[in-house]
Amino acid sequence: MKVKEIMRKPMATLSPETPAKEALARMRALGVTSLPVQDANGIFLGIVQVTDVERHMARDEAEGSVAIKDRFSRSAITATPEMDVTRLAEMMRDKRLENIMVLEARHLVGAVSMEEARSAAGTARAGG
Repeated sequence: MKVKEIMRKPMATLSPETPAKEALARMRALGVTSLPVQDANGIFLGIVQVTDVERHMARDEAEGSVAIKDRFSRSAITATPEMDVTRLAEMMRDKRLENIMVLEARHLVGAVSMEEARSAAGTARAGG
């Protein structure tokens, strides 16, 4: 089974120009701890986490109006649509990832949670 068969389309993304306060509010409203960051052309740039934004804002109230462009991880581990789900589940377990972004030609095309990957890998191993 391939990742493209189980991935879900990301509902929300942020741009590097999104103010930190807005990014934090959007993540809280969605009930997520991180969101993907992409440029105006849809190129995936990285992941911003609630803890990163909160840490900067705790140090300086003015940080809330500063864009997140310097506040996100550009070294995110990603998957491809053609990756095998069993391999994906193992990688996510080994790297302790709760979610992973799926990229195709540097464009964000989906996301998979650890729970989704484990379930699909179990189904694939069972021959279903």
